[in-house]
Amino acid sequence: MTHHIKCETLTKRFQGIKALDGLDLELEITQPTGIVGPNGAGKSTLFAILCGFISPTSGKVRVLDHAPDSSYIKGKLSLLPQDTSMFKGVDVMTQLRHYARLQNFNRNEAIKEVDHVLAQVQATSFAKQFPETLSFGQRKRIMLAQSLIGKPELILMDEPTSGLDPVAATEVRNLLRELGNEYSVIISSHNLSEIEDICSDIAILNKGKLVIHSSLSELKRSGQCFSLMLEAPCDIHLSELLKEISGISKIENDNNDMKSWIIHYESGSAEQLQIKILSKLGETGIAISELKKGKALADEVSEIIKSNN
Repeated sequence: MTHHIKCETLTKRFQGIKALDGLDLELEITQPTGIVGPNGAGKSTLFAILCGFISPTSGKVRVLDHAPDSSYIKGKLSLLPQDTSMFKGVDVMTQLRHYARLQNFNRNEAIKEVDHVLAQVQATSFAKQFPETLSFGQRKRIMLAQSLIGKPELILMDEPTSGLDPVAATEVRNLLRELGNEYSVIISSHNLSEIEDICSDIAILNKGKLVIHSSLSELKRSGQCFSLMLEAPCDIHLSELLKEISGISKIENDNNDMKSWIIHYESGSAEQLQIKILSKLGETGIAISELKKGKALADEVSEIIKSNN
């Protein structure tokens, strides 16, 4: 198997601080993959190493089965940086054609390629303008078009919607979902709802180490639960009572509060299970103040990171 990304005990120190600390990570990108973690987790450092901008202190790293500084990588790996940066006073179409020529497209090929990528990101209408006349969202689209030139085998996207207003961010996310069907994409983002919306797999980093690499569906399945709040502690053994309901796997106190419970389930319709839980509690006269479904992805990721600190 060709690994898009393979890191073995990858370490990077900056003046004694470990940005990456023996990172082991293997990614074969078949669907968009998200890399998340708190500030200082090592996400930006990892991207910089993968692109060959900086070298690791120790360990091994392979991108498309080659070292990041290999000539083989040229044109096959692309980066969409967090900050948009373009030359002032030169229209964006001219700049993109220049980048295409740097990838060994001849003049006519460069024209066709740039027209194609601009159409992909719906930016043709403003491509003849100077970048300083464009909105931040329009410049982001242009940089996204640049990252698609030559149809790279792998695209790294660092905070692709950072700084965008809600409308522009939604438009870019829609584009990324479409591009994910055609390109291998890794997205680094603090926006977990964005990762959930676009990606199929997730890798969680913390303190320079891999915490977990999982499909989002598996991660969500591990968080299949209800939060139950009783009006008052009850004398009835709640765990034994609710386990009589098919599909429920575990009941536990939330932070040792006898009024607050977490009910985990393995299968069945969440809505039907809610009805059964309410019915069962009602039959025994247990009063509840709240029964809500599940955990948000942000809560799940936060708990995973806390458990690995």
